Amino acid sequence: MKLSIREKKVLYDFACPNHHNTVTRLKWLTALTVDPQAKHRMLELARKMETEMAESWYTGFYHQLRTEMDEYYRAKRRLRLAKENTDYEEDLYDEAV
Repeated sequence: MKLSIREKKVLYDFACPNHHNTVTRLKWLTALTVDPQAKHRMLELARKMETEMAESWYTGFYHQLRTEMDEYYRAKRRLRLAKENTDYEEDLYDEAV
């Protein structure tokens, strides 16, 4: 099953180790969502989790997703800190022209 980064972020925030509870939670989130585009995306994700993901595989999928997204957020944090702590400006282009 292929997931976009947006779908992975939603699952990282709202999924739990139980497949049935995750699908139910996604359906409730769909019902609470006001924006029609976001509602469509949430319902699409809930249906994808319900039809394409077998309950027997879900626990492994859930732990893999958590590990992947933890690393994603750590890398984002490191990149942000590197940008904040870099003092140089790119003046090389101005000197070459």
